[in-house]
Amino acid sequence: MGVNIKAIRSEKQSEQQREIDDGVKLAQTRASDLSNDLSMAIRSADAGTIVENIAAKEEGWTATNVMRVYIEAAGAEHSRSNVLTEIMFATALNRAKELDEEFARTGKLAGPLHGVPVSLKDQIDVKGVDTTMGFTHKRRQPMAEDATLVQVIRKAGGIPFVKTAIPQTMLSFECSTPLFGAAKNPYDPRRTPGGSSGGEGALLGSDASVLGIGSDIGGSLRIPSHFSGCYALKPCVGRIPSEGCQHCNPGFEGIKSTMGPMGRSVADLELMARVQFDATPELAATHTGLVPMAYRDIDLPKRPLRFGYFVHDGFVAASPACERAVLETVDALRKAGHECAEFEPPSTAEAMEYFVAITSAGRHEILMSSLKGDPVEPFLYLTTQAAKLPSIIRWLLVFFAGTIMGDAKAAKIVTANAGKSVNELQNWIHKRDVYIKEAKRLLWETNKFDAVICPTQATPALKHGETNQLSVLSLRTIQWNVIDSTVGQIPVTFVDPEKDDTTPAWEERRRAAGGSPLIEPRVYGPKGIYNAKDMAGLPVGVQVVGRQWDEERVIELMKVVDIALGPRGFGPGGFAKRQAAAEKVY
Repeated sequence: MGVNIKAIRSEKQSEQQREIDDGVKLAQTRASDLSNDLSMAIRSADAGTIVENIAAKEEGWTATNVMRVYIEAAGAEHSRSNVLTEIMFATALNRAKELDEEFARTGKLAGPLHGVPVSLKDQIDVKGVDTTMGFTHKRRQPMAEDATLVQVIRKAGGIPFVKTAIPQTMLSFECSTPLFGAAKNPYDPRRTPGGSSGGEGALLGSDASVLGIGSDIGGSLRIPSHFSGCYALKPCVGRIPSEGCQHCNPGFEGIKSTMGPMGRSVADLELMARVQFDATPELAATHTGLVPMAYRDIDLPKRPLRFGYFVHDGFVAASPACERAVLETVDALRKAGHECAEFEPPSTAEAMEYFVAITSAGRHEILMSSLKGDPVEPFLYLTTQAAKLPSIIRWLLVFFAGTIMGDAKAAKIVTANAGKSVNELQNWIHKRDVYIKEAKRLLWETNKFDAVICPTQATPALKHGETNQLSVLSLRTIQWNVIDSTVGQIPVTFVDPEKDDTTPAWEERRRAAGGSPLIEPRVYGPKGIYNAKDMAGLPVGVQVVGRQWDEERVIELMKVVDIALGPRGFGPGGFAKRQAAAEKVY
């Protein structure tokens, strides 16, 4: 007998709603002095400011009041966007009450995250709470203990209060599972918040969480932040503990996944990075693959910084909106006295080829075995089923892409997406390592860049279903996972229908750049997905790329970029204030 997905999802949604309603009611009994102004002030404060105001005993600033505000905000956002998985409101409120009592008694904070609400990607274990990852067979199996990074958060005084939505198997930048359904973008419910940390991006981008933790193997921190207008840091593998963070492909190390912080400001990222990094020297002795390196305070050079930048990656042109985000960032940096040099980047298509070749080596059999009877979400078919195609079908696809369409790069990616012997896989890994060495030489020796500014993706947030045939658009982020660079993500602007429409001059530049004849028409053709008018108001970000093991320096470089760009509607409270203003109008 098959699994009744509809009935199971309905049951889960009813359970979620009961927990949300009960938590909100409990929150309303815990604070009587919470005005609308104070509520908005709390949603407009970054994590450090929340802790400072609690420590200073500012009127109304208690851990309980802060948690109450974010419980109501998260509950409301979930009703709009379906971004939550597990609800921990009641336990979070109890912990906030304990912190308030301890602080009143001792006058001492619990730690640098005292009273800060923290959201967690669904894969992260929390004691007494399910880690379903959207699989129906994993529900009602509460975890025996917290993931290590959750233990670190609690020790620092942070309070986990929700877990957030991910896509099936976490190998997509859509965000849907059979158990929870599709998460929606807070700026446009027709669109995805990205993946795989999509729920985190949506919750933070809508001012319904303060700090979050996600993970990244091909853009899973950066794409949701780009789509939903928040900040993220992709550290190198091993800087943040991953014990107790579940995966659908355990043991796979060809391209390693990394945990990373997400927030609404660079200061948020820095605070969480300090908390997590400072725990590693003690933890490394008992944790596999954890680098025992505490947070290092970095001073940037006094000279003008040298940024490299590019807008076209040689495969799919950046849309006018994403191109403008890069060029406005470059202009702001130049006005601040820094040097910016345009350059031709290492081939993103080649990086995608290595990523596809290595991840498909086992034909995704371990990955897909995690479904155990759940229906396969449509966005996974192209990625996972192509690796199992008969040789003759694969040859026909390669012939069509390479010979008929004249797209040699796409043909190579199709060729790479197949099962491999151990020897074949080893050869691919060797070729990847050669690519990494050449890329690092180009970026840091030949050009001597301090960092690289580049698009996060070719377009802003896509509509639900549009990722099904366009998973290749993630190559702009995947490139840096292959190289294992430290990468920051910064929101820059919003889509403007007047500024960001495709013009004849832009189309001429796109054609001259020689992008993919197979993929670009699906993005910019008569029936292409890019439409500046329809995308009006969506956030657009850029990546800030640094060296390997360069997390602290990249955070400092992100500060430089953020200050140069100036106020632009992002950051703590930005979304909430726009939402409140819109509600007053109507």
